[in-house]
Amino acid sequence: MAKFELSNEVKPLDRIISRLAGECGYEVQQVFNDLLRYIIHGFSPGAPPLKDWKYKRQQNMAFLEMTREWVGIMQRQTALSGWFDAFGELHMAYCSKSGQQYLGQFFTPASICELMVQCTRTEKGTTGKRISDPTCGSGRLLLAYHVHFPGNYLVGEDISRTCCMMTVCNMLIHGCVGEVICHDSLMPDKFTDGWKVNPTLQFSGLPSIRRISKEEYADNHTADNQIRHLLNAAKELEYLISVAVEKMPSQRKQIYKMSRMEGLSNDEIAERLVISKRTVENHLTLALADIRKLIGFFILIFF
Repeated sequence: MAKFELSNEVKPLDRIISRLAGECGYEVQQVFNDLLRYIIHGFSPGAPPLKDWKYKRQQNMAFLEMTREWVGIMQRQTALSGWFDAFGELHMAYCSKSGQQYLGQFFTPASICELMVQCTRTEKGTTGKRISDPTCGSGRLLLAYHVHFPGNYLVGEDISRTCCMMTVCNMLIHGCVGEVICHDSLMPDKFTDGWKVNPTLQFSGLPSIRRISKEEYADNHTADNQIRHLLNAAKELEYLISVAVEKMPSQRKQIYKMSRMEGLSNDEIAERLVISKRTVENHLTLALADIRKLIGFFILIFF
């Protein structure tokens, strides 16, 4: 495998990674993998400390510097081209170094990803779908699809843990919602690891990552557990709707509760609040539209 040449945009990040690898006596690929772990852990609220983290405080500052550099690169490049894969470039470059060719990785070029996505374009576009890539690599095809067809639930699968972690980070920073499963996609019953990416972005506006346990994966993928999954989903949906109602403007919230919880008619609500029936109808229309949007997104997450 020929050596992969990094683009000029990614070289500053490579220099920081290579510098820390030299100072610690580690392979650059090892430091790169640890950077991916560092980012994923940093965006995983409530996650326990990394038990095998071997770096000291000063070295941790280098990881903060790497993360800051990566975010800066991604902000600049996505503003120009919609999506960018700095980590994919670094991984290909490190795997193609002398003595590392046996690790060789070559991901689909960005131009080919764009072409493949354009080939799927329809007049109406595509939203609200579950889009899967069973050999996701660094997630490039999913990123390209997301830029042209936002609003879908993306699923990345790969047998390589490094590839899965790159996809998690790429989906996180591009605002994608979905999950990444580390396993052999030809044997879906086998599970190594998994992550939910931006599971609450639609509600909170905050990027986040949540680890998927083996039990959760089994619950979602085994027919015998579908009833339990549906019951859990129903409880979760009930809670989310209640949160959405509480966030509504005060009058809209009051009208919704009088209609759905007290069972009052539109005429009765209008009489009690001394407003027109049309105002009541408008508020209920807006409230139900918000809830329908929430339910649609919820179905993508749970099913």
